[in-house]
Amino acid sequence: MTRRAFLGKATAAALTTTTGCSGKRYDAVNLKVGVCADIHLVTVDYDGMHGVEMFEKTLRCYDRMGADAVVLGGDIADFGLVSELEMAASIWHKVFPDGRRSDGQPIMQCFHYGDHDLGGFAHKYRWAPKFVKNQDFLNHAIVNEDYAALWERLFHEKWAPIQVKKVKGYTFVLAHHPHNQAGSVIPGLAETLVAAKIDPSKPFFYSQHRPICGIVPEWTDPLESDSNYKVLEAYPNVLAFFSHCHLNCADERSLWQGAFTAVQVPSTNYCGTRGNRENSFTESNRPTFDRGRKGRVLQMDRVPVERTHQMMFMEVYDDRIVISRHDLENDGLLGPDWTIPLPSPDGSCSPELRKAKSVAPIFPEGAKAIVTSGNGRDRAKHVRPEVVVTFPPAHARGRHPRAFDYEVTVTAESGKPIIVRRVFSSRPYWTDEKDVDPVRCVFGRFELPSEGEIAFSVRPANAFGVLGEALPTVKWMCA
Repeated sequence: MTRRAFLGKATAAALTTTTGCSGKRYDAVNLKVGVCADIHLVTVDYDGMHGVEMFEKTLRCYDRMGADAVVLGGDIADFGLVSELEMAASIWHKVFPDGRRSDGQPIMQCFHYGDHDLGGFAHKYRWAPKFVKNQDFLNHAIVNEDYAALWERLFHEKWAPIQVKKVKGYTFVLAHHPHNQAGSVIPGLAETLVAAKIDPSKPFFYSQHRPICGIVPEWTDPLESDSNYKVLEAYPNVLAFFSHCHLNCADERSLWQGAFTAVQVPSTNYCGTRGNRENSFTESNRPTFDRGRKGRVLQMDRVPVERTHQMMFMEVYDDRIVISRHDLENDGLLGPDWTIPLPSPDGSCSPELRKAKSVAPIFPEGAKAIVTSGNGRDRAKHVRPEVVVTFPPAHARGRHPRAFDYEVTVTAESGKPIIVRRVFSSRPYWTDEKDVDPVRCVFGRFELPSEGEIAFSVRPANAFGVLGEALPTVKWMCA
């Protein structure tokens, strides 16, 4: 889809009725909200992603889509600098002067601090001096300023640790990351929700930066806490937004439902992937670091992170919420819209039920795997003999989704599987039609038997781990 077509479609959607996943046609939308996070703007001399152009593009997309509000879930300033927060505010006021869209209608700014902004980490990172040439930035961090007054000056609103706003009759609760706090606990959240007198017959929206326990798939962090979970589970009508993880929202498990409903918001600046795959980005690029497999030198580099920009758009109707997921780099959609029934969870969006109803991906007809050998460099940059399995990506076709990842199994002559690996495609966070490069899974020659015949099998998997049919087995003689 071209940029012109994408924006034209977005504008048309803002002016007409909408068809949800069920095929039912809805009346006019009650509320439209742009949802983004982790913009990580950079204003210092830094050889990295600066985020400025993509943040402005995101806001202009929301303008064309007719957003009534924009939720920005923290990590506005990459190094936690005052100048970076000033840049974000200037872009907002440039796109939405006086808090109005280009059509003159009002739009509400629903931003809050993240841990890069107010957690006291970013400007103290030990790796920062390696990248930033002007060390004077350490003296201009948000945490060293009157951060409340700074917020009020830049965004023209009264600052509070937790802000409660109303947009077209819907309540938004926005929790700033606590000053110099490391974890995910938001002090005073329970009291704020009680004081807000939440209407149980309508959805309300909550956003905090760091995720809480039990929400993000395959994410564990000693700084997480379940205390906020215990607060939110008393409000089944809440839709909670969490950020921080930069999780690829093509991952269907970014939508979670239990006692309440939650969405993991992707980054407009750079996205990551789940761990425990041969080319995961989420984990460190140190050669032997891989959750559950420390000590084994990885044979593949991480999937590239540049040009991986995502955002979401939410439409609220009388009986449900519809969330679309957008690839900003390619101006396309990252998967089918999510439809969340209102006013409270009915279980239809739970990972368990969605997995039970999910369909496995399929390879294109006639697809084959190819096995080659030669020399290559592992993640530690050592030259090693390697064996590479290459195969085409499994795109969405009919009711079958695009592959989330792939399982590659090595089987010995005895028929016993000896190695099972998982691998991502080269651009798992781009729209499906742009993720076209052949998929590779690399094995060190030393990992395989010294002699005899082995076989390679490749199966596509959806985001819930449901495996599709394998490609024809490829045999290879070890020598």
